Amino acid sequence: MASARARGRVGGRPAALDAHGVEMARALYEMKGNDGKRRYTVQQIADRLGVCRATIYRHLNPDKAVSA
Repeated sequence: MASARARGRVGGRPAALDAHGVEMARALYEMKGNDGKRRYTVQQIADRLGVCRATIYRHLNPDKAVSA
């Protein structure tokens, strides 16, 4: 791994969402409709951002700071 990093490689899988995507997911999740319920489901948010539901849930975890 050290030789790969010396050549400029970082390794690992690229993040599914960048910081902007995380902010958008959180904003969409917090939006409320006229009836007071959430306007978008997690599946709708995931479809809109092109990721799976687990990725959305991972970034909506309130204990975890934004790190994308």
